[in-house]
Amino acid sequence: MRTVLLVICSSLILIFVSTGCDEQPVSVGEGILPTEDFIRIDTLIVRAYESFSFEHPLVTSGSHNIFAGMTDELRVESIFRFAGRLSTRGITPELIDTVEIFEATLFLKPSYYFGDTTETVSVYLHEVLSGWSTSGFNRDIYESIKRSSEPVSFGSIMLGDTNAIALPLPEELLHGWATKDTLSIIPQGFVIRSDASSNGIIGFNGTTGDDRPELQIIFGTQEDQDTVVISENFRAFAAFLKKDLDLQNNIILQAGVSTHAVVRFDLHELPKGAIIHNAELELTRNQELTPPHQSVSDSLFVYRLVDSNKLSMLQARHQTFTQTVVDTVTNIIRYRSRVSNIVQEWVTQEEDKGFILRDNHETLGFHRTSFYTEAAEDPDKRPRLKIIFSPM
Repeated sequence: MRTVLLVICSSLILIFVSTGCDEQPVSVGEGILPTEDFIRIDTLIVRAYESFSFEHPLVTSGSHNIFAGMTDELRVESIFRFAGRLSTRGITPELIDTVEIFEATLFLKPSYYFGDTTETVSVYLHEVLSGWSTSGFNRDIYESIKRSSEPVSFGSIMLGDTNAIALPLPEELLHGWATKDTLSIIPQGFVIRSDASSNGIIGFNGTTGDDRPELQIIFGTQEDQDTVVISENFRAFAAFLKKDLDLQNNIILQAGVSTHAVVRFDLHELPKGAIIHNAELELTRNQELTPPHQSVSDSLFVYRLVDSNKLSMLQARHQTFTQTVVDTVTNIIRYRSRVSNIVQEWVTQEEDKGFILRDNHETLGFHRTSFYTEAAEDPDKRPRLKIIFSPM
């Protein structure tokens, strides 16, 4: 027992002498790696060398609204049809021929407007004469659709008016639909458009609910009448730029049409294989090319450009933007997005082809967001990319 105690005491004394009395004790972990192997963190700030916009005919069958109208810059038309068959509601050619009263009216409820509330928009209904589907529907498909040369109904509505517009439909139109129904041919609905006298865009609610479009059919005699209402519908729209917005020299994200934008940076100073701790894309809004809108705001996404010829983007990975008001007097607003994952892919495995910007609300209205390019006189307003990284 005594021997064991002597060994323990000797060991404690040895440890005390070798560590406790050292004039420069070594801290835990220090000296494990040579000084030159510690991780170095650098910052790189790059200004864009190229930016431009381009038109991209988008799929619009998911829109909540049925749009019609035009402004100095835009023109929009819509196509829609009802899903319910007339025969299932008892409407047949024989019924239409024999009843004393037969009336059909289309009711559309406004839910959106773009323009001055003192303006009135005239709307015209044309019968669609060729088949169409909401699957993959875009502007190019719309332009190939046949429609009647003369309108089957028309009306007008003031921008900002919330009352439903009633468009009476001719009896022969519904008779033709009922006849097609007996042959299992689906009526293809209407094109709704305006004329050159209009200076504004109206949007009618196209989804279900109390404000949904309604095809109301009244039939019977003076003493006894029945009413049938059909509301479920399919819809899409096609919008066109009337004014040259100089897309090649501006970053313009125009909803509805819509336009996307490309921004590119020269990252040759960024080492291949670097570890990207943070990368932030910063854009300054160009107020002169961004008209105010009363109801719909932008929702901008940034993607990695994967094909420079087709200007296609990687849909799976995108980032959103946050807005910061830098100066309330001069109304300077900056948009920032963390794009670390995209930059990391560029320095490890993918070729840097640039960023694509788009508005995730591009089917909700006709608002526009624009940004300064690399040609801005004020360098602080030019697109920039701030990267915090470590070389390997």
